[in-house]
Amino acid sequence: MQKITILIVLIALAAMPVLAQETKLSGEFWGRWTMENGKVPADSTNATLKNYFALERGYLGFETKFSESTKARFTIDLFSTDLLEDGAGLKLKYGYVDFANLTPIPDLTLSAGLQKVYFGTIYDWNYALIGKAPSDEYKITNSADYGITANGYIPNGMGEYAVGIYNGEGYKKFGKNLKDNTSFAYLANLRLTPVPGITIGGSFMTNSVEREELLVTNAVNDKYQDQTLIDGLARLAYGPLDLWAEYLIKDVKHADNFSSKDYSAKGLMIMPCLNLQNLTGYDLQVLARYDSWDESERTDSSKNKLIAITGGINYNFMHDEHMSPKMNLQINVTNKTYDEDNSASAYKNGLKDVTQVMMQLKWRFANTLK
Repeated sequence: MQKITILIVLIALAAMPVLAQETKLSGEFWGRWTMENGKVPADSTNATLKNYFALERGYLGFETKFSESTKARFTIDLFSTDLLEDGAGLKLKYGYVDFANLTPIPDLTLSAGLQKVYFGTIYDWNYALIGKAPSDEYKITNSADYGITANGYIPNGMGEYAVGIYNGEGYKKFGKNLKDNTSFAYLANLRLTPVPGITIGGSFMTNSVEREELLVTNAVNDKYQDQTLIDGLARLAYGPLDLWAEYLIKDVKHADNFSSKDYSAKGLMIMPCLNLQNLTGYDLQVLARYDSWDESERTDSSKNKLIAITGGINYNFMHDEHMSPKMNLQINVTNKTYDEDNSASAYKNGLKDVTQVMMQLKWRFANTLK
């Protein structure tokens, strides 16, 4: 079945240049070495838990321009996996059309299809560090979803905004997989740039998981969740320094019969990046990231309180004609520790605490076919 899907995708991609005014082919691939040290559950001794090479991501995308006001994007995600017989998987990542100039509102674009979720930093996260954006890392929302959005820029460079309606289940589920959740997710996002180099903003999203009553028996569903998601962020870009801060809240309510399972989770990320190019003559960045994630109000086995600290360095050693990096080397070291007094039993004695080392070679390309 997967081979048939790949064949259909390739045929569709081959037809795009014929139909469009302009078609761009792009790709991005992440070859990664991962080593992780932690404790063995059997006797709590330290050991190497992971040590492997993999192609963690391989994005292949087409961007087509049908007219001056209409363009489309289609991206597939290739990745290494041991869950499939061939050792590799394929997912649809993006597939949407942008319509500009449909309304009298300046710089407004309507997007329809499988697209970015405009929540917090997740939609413009550039993986300066190898890890995911906080809202993706801690399962607050998905990086892409099926839906319709209106997004645009505030005049005079004062910021940007987006509102959207999504399935709410991410890009891996559609059709019959949504039968237990027929409610949409609603999102609003705003970023303001009051002065150059300073950005403040936030996102608000309502979502649900499954339905409140089961279809077959009409019994109350213990898996139902009504979620309110809030994000606030700030950014300071001054000279060689780029500093991000993000605060997240995930408020979860269950059906009335299971209200004892309700909880709120909170998280904070602070990430500074220092560009050393003017100092060294090489395109180097030194980065750090502090994460705190607190789900200690939960009553199930996922209850935890985490502190994660990451340090990293990027070396962009190959650039395109616009001096954008097209090949770079990343090295990250991350230490994750859990508060035993505010975590479930599986986290006791440091059994979930790990130190992770990752080295990644990332390369990109982009070409206009027509």
